Amino acid sequence: MYIEHQWHFSMADGMADRALQLLSSTSLKELAPVGSKDYVRWQNIKRGKARLGPEEIEQLGKMYVQYRWWLMTGETMPAQGQTSPEYDEANRKLPNQSAG
Repeated sequence: MYIEHQWHFSMADGMADRALQLLSSTSLKELAPVGSKDYVRWQNIKRGKARLGPEEIEQLGKMYVQYRWWLMTGETMPAQGQTSPEYDEANRKLPNQSAG
């Protein structure tokens, strides 16, 4: 039973790390209206003064639909349109492969 809980927490930590990675490239204005309670909450999360909760992870998943699977599992499924920021960055850096 202890091992199951340990696994659960490591998955949650990984998800939180992935969510924070997305959050670092997202402006606060994209997350909530300036001056709102939600804006202050996101600001505190970005500054490390508050922890991410399920509601915030869900909101990030709605904002970044292409990263939902990666956000939840750490895996990508490019054929289904589910990538990660690293995957997209690597593809942007590939040379144009069309013959010409």
